[in-house]
Amino acid sequence: MGSRFTIPPPKEDHLRKLLLRVIDELADGNGPCTRRQSSALDLQWKVDRHQGPVVRLNPDELHFNDPHYYDEIFNIKNGKTEKPYNVANTFGPYAAVIGTVDHDLHRIRRGALNPFFAKRSVIEILPFVQDIIERLSDRYDAASKTAEPINLKYSYAALTLDIMNEYCFSKDTQTVMKSDYGRKSFDDVDSFLAISLVNIQIPWLVKAIYSLPDWFSRIINPAMGDILDVREGLAKLVEDIRHGNDLSYEKSGHRTIFHDLLESRLPSSELERVRLRDEAFSLITAGSATTAYVLKAVSYFIAANPAVRQKLFQELKTVIPGRGDRPRLQDVEKLPYLTAVIQEALRISQPVTHRMCRAFPDKALTYNGLTIPPGTAIHSTTLLLHENEKLFPDPQAFKPERWLGEEGQELQRYLVPFARGTRACLGINLAWAELYLIVATVFRRFDFDVSGVVRQRDVDVAADRILPVSAPDSPGMIVKALAIED
Repeated sequence: MGSRFTIPPPKEDHLRKLLLRVIDELADGNGPCTRRQSSALDLQWKVDRHQGPVVRLNPDELHFNDPHYYDEIFNIKNGKTEKPYNVANTFGPYAAVIGTVDHDLHRIRRGALNPFFAKRSVIEILPFVQDIIERLSDRYDAASKTAEPINLKYSYAALTLDIMNEYCFSKDTQTVMKSDYGRKSFDDVDSFLAISLVNIQIPWLVKAIYSLPDWFSRIINPAMGDILDVREGLAKLVEDIRHGNDLSYEKSGHRTIFHDLLESRLPSSELERVRLRDEAFSLITAGSATTAYVLKAVSYFIAANPAVRQKLFQELKTVIPGRGDRPRLQDVEKLPYLTAVIQEALRISQPVTHRMCRAFPDKALTYNGLTIPPGTAIHSTTLLLHENEKLFPDPQAFKPERWLGEEGQELQRYLVPFARGTRACLGINLAWAELYLIVATVFRRFDFDVSGVVRQRDVDVAADRILPVSAPDSPGMIVKALAIED
């Protein structure tokens, strides 16, 4: 027959579909569950391991767990690439790049943003990025003198949020200077993400939720009310720029995303208030949360492994001779061990946990002689790829050495934290620059006492909310900074 229906469903397919829906909706990591026992990833992982590399989730959706097929799924040569409606609306009915179903509309929206995240544009904004990093370093220095605990979950989130706010709107929000690093706002985002899996499985429900009056949403979920306030605050920033009430960018010394967008030649429909509000919320949330999670994880793994810590420190000293010197991106990105440490952190921390999904309306794909009709939703889970034991023996161990030498070069094709293809992560260049500069700055100047950190509770992915979350009883990642003197 040569169709998706020739790919067998798992046994008791109707029951499995129900389980996927229920587990997806309730995946919050509560109870005595260990990693992957609290999300649909656990079910997916078990099914894929026992039933082969491709499983039919339902008549229109296939899931692949074949590392060698990943490039075929996320290949730009596949032509028009769409995101199924329910997946596109993961975070609600957003008119942002991340929530765009149609290929042509996605190309227009992403094309307008691409120049801001090109490598050259990222290099141009590094001065203010490093200024914000220095603020955080100063706070770590102060904490090291008083033995004051630092919560790395929130300090890194504050850092990446400040960077995105400055780049998007030329707003110096100074979240890193708040005593608690703005903890409540990040907890609100975690609560907001909890509904994302419901959005995927019951897409009509999200429309109903977002059609409710704001006052009613606040009664149902106070955190959702706070998120609505954030969105409206972003809408006001957009309108202030549109009407010439905000000229802060003229003093900033760098271009900003939304000042430039509003002066672009985009169709008027693409510059409407709600459209740009949604884009702003998407950029700031995704651009801060994912990088912050990786920074938290890499800090733990460096500090918890003295051999890694010492080797990294010695390498950093070769390009950052003085403790107070600012690293230069062109220097640190050439350091092989630092690069390997970051690559291993990206692999093991899983910046995006849920199944990645694509559909190709004009092209049929083939897999081992089977034809996959155009329009079929094709899923692949990065976590399963990054924990493939054949590619990454002892996958739960933090081993930067995996990425060194010729064998490490061969593994590069299987490291896909930012996905690939026309819908790959927009901010990959900025994320890499942040990771290089922040890790280099922090670990040239500090070590961390992580004796109070419990990896399974505070570091590992405990639940899938599209983005990773730690166990519900985790306080974050509380450490003590130890200043390293020259």
